[in-house]
Amino acid sequence: MSTYHYVRILASVESALPTKTTKKTMSKKLTIFVLAACYASLTGCSTMQKLSEKHSPQNTVNSTKIAEKWQASLPHSGSAANLTQFWQQFDDALLIELIEAAQKESATLASAQSRIAQAHASRVNANAKLLPTVDGTASASRSVQQPATSINTGQPGQGSQSSGGEPINSGQVGAQASWELDIFGANRRAFSASQAQENAANAGWHEARVAVAAELANSYFNQRFCTLQANVLQADMRSRAESLRVTDIAVGAGFSAPANSHLAKASLADAQQQLKAQLAQCDAEIKVLVALTNVDEFTLREKLQAQTFKPSLNGQLFALNEIPASVIAQRPDIYAAEADLVSAAADIQTTYASSLPKVSLNGAIGWMWLSGGGFGTTDGKTWSLGPISITFPIYHPGVKEANLAKSEAKYQEYAAIYREKVRNAVKEVEQALVNLHSTEVRQADIETALNGYQASFDATQTKVNAGFANLIELEDQRRVLIAAQNNVINSQKLRTLSWVNLYRAAGGGWDKTVLSDTGNAK
Repeated sequence: MSTYHYVRILASVESALPTKTTKKTMSKKLTIFVLAACYASLTGCSTMQKLSEKHSPQNTVNSTKIAEKWQASLPHSGSAANLTQFWQQFDDALLIELIEAAQKESATLASAQSRIAQAHASRVNANAKLLPTVDGTASASRSVQQPATSINTGQPGQGSQSSGGEPINSGQVGAQASWELDIFGANRRAFSASQAQENAANAGWHEARVAVAAELANSYFNQRFCTLQANVLQADMRSRAESLRVTDIAVGAGFSAPANSHLAKASLADAQQQLKAQLAQCDAEIKVLVALTNVDEFTLREKLQAQTFKPSLNGQLFALNEIPASVIAQRPDIYAAEADLVSAAADIQTTYASSLPKVSLNGAIGWMWLSGGGFGTTDGKTWSLGPISITFPIYHPGVKEANLAKSEAKYQEYAAIYREKVRNAVKEVEQALVNLHSTEVRQADIETALNGYQASFDATQTKVNAGFANLIELEDQRRVLIAAQNNVINSQKLRTLSWVNLYRAAGGGWDKTVLSDTGNAK
């Protein structure tokens, strides 16, 4: 609190003193008090400045170490702008429809929306503390007084009038104002912190939106690729059924041993149980989609059957900035963690400010109407200014130190959380890049292996049909071929999910310069 403020308060109080003698005596006492208060305020301001420098959110952010470049291979092409149109690049209308349904039904998004409303209310309340508050008042009464009383009308020449035993009516309307002066800036810091928290809540909504979209996409792709693997097993089962038919004919004609028929039946039964297990897994994924979207299961199954699934992805879906710090800054959870630092730093200063003097000013203005028998009706304005009050703690043993230590420990906690979130963000991006690069470099080898195993199986099948190979050799080749086919599908699945994970790890196209946008994720 500056000397100027105390001098103004002193002048206001002096003007309210009744007599010269009293003014002189009280003025000396007030002067001593003001000098002591000025010293306390200067000490408080200096301490506040030191606390601000010691617990600076920006210093914490700047000191958090982030590698200068990614340690994993980046996608070689694509555009950073494509990140905002990520889902459209899959060319899958059903995927986008289900994402929108999941976001509409998500309790996570509803909670995030609720946090936005709470943060907005906190910001409005913090802003209100910086301004005067005004309340309206209104009152009316009717009374009879016994014995008679005299009322000074205030009119020249009329003197006092009696109102003995007669009713008196009165009414009053007015406005009352109060204002706590933010001398040390604690309320302004609290307002800045509330603004940061509201922005963080908006960022949290975007984070929840991206998380829901990614979760739905993962389940959708799991179901889709599960169906592709089931198709492979179904084709394999039909092939084994045909082998059994041909083998039974050969056994019946005496050209093959009965053991071959038993082997063919066992092979078919094994294919059937594998297919049933795969179909059960696919059904389980449909249950997940139903729970996420609240779409009727029968309707969902119809949509899945009607929509052709294209597992291949052409080119790179988006490009990443080569500087990790630039990518990490676009994650809403990192932005929210930084806002928590701002809030915790403000809490330290407001905690310390609670031990400093507080100055408040009150006032009122209104209009009064009065009527009664014997004196007629009179009205007039009423107003008051004051009291101007100063409050300050005198004896609260250990409370200030304990509260300040708690606030500082809270800041250190949020600083550690911020650093941990940054490390985890780097890890998530790096892992997604590693998996994505792995699918790229292995793709050619996996396709070459599939082509070779397919050719070997076809050759063995021909030899079995010609009687130059037995079913045991064919079944060995079949198992290898099925494994190769599943490797192709798993590679496509891993590549797709890696893009989804990279999309989420890169912030989902969120832009912190547009915090008020609460549209659907696309």
